[in-house]
Amino acid sequence: MNDIDFAQGTHTGLLREVNEDSCLASPQLGLWIVADGMGGHEAGEVASRIAVQEITHSIEQGLPLVEAIEAAHRAIQAAARRGEGAAGMGSTVVAAKLDGLHYEIAWVGDSRAYWWNGALHRLTTDHSYVQQLLNAGLITESEIPEHPYRHVISQALGVGGSGADNIKVDLVSGELGEGDALLLCSDGLSGEVVDGDIAGILAETAGAQARVDRLIAAALEAGGKDNVTVIVLAPKD
Repeated sequence: MNDIDFAQGTHTGLLREVNEDSCLASPQLGLWIVADGMGGHEAGEVASRIAVQEITHSIEQGLPLVEAIEAAHRAIQAAARRGEGAAGMGSTVVAAKLDGLHYEIAWVGDSRAYWWNGALHRLTTDHSYVQQLLNAGLITESEIPEHPYRHVISQALGVGGSGADNIKVDLVSGELGEGDALLLCSDGLSGEVVDGDIAGILAETAGAQARVDRLIAAALEAGGKDNVTVIVLAPKD
């Protein structure tokens, strides 16, 4: 994967004491992951760390991306039963798997993936209460940023039953072209910085690290109310 320019960054934010996000960039595996833990101090960060570790291990063993994420769901539950972390801990996840310039992106929860090709395209659909309201036509897109339940997710790794029917991992795929980029992020970015401003930063900034740094800075400038984690990857020129 030496033909991919990538960078990652994470910040606790301005109001939280603990960073419950975890992330991974493994060009050797063609794997990039953002996980946003929940469950409070010493639980959320455990859940997100287990999610990243288990997905990575499963990919190393040759499992498909969706099955790797399902394995992480079970691993978080098993850890809670052992007394690691806390009962009810969970994590969102978004992961990208590249084979050459072909990508697969799978996710659970409201961590997001975007495709940039001169315009910004959201590849993921949040597993959230407000997304369900939007799908039902009960609210509009413009109402989401101020909705009181905008941070309530409808599913997460480690939460609910252990069977595959208790978690639905969504998957999209596509091809990266010249000048394209993928952005993975926790809701610490997407909850603070609107898509139009994300698009502006990607348009104005060259290079994966500079883009990551500017996106995190924008989230902090907007209030930094949550942990924020960002990964950008793009084919090298």
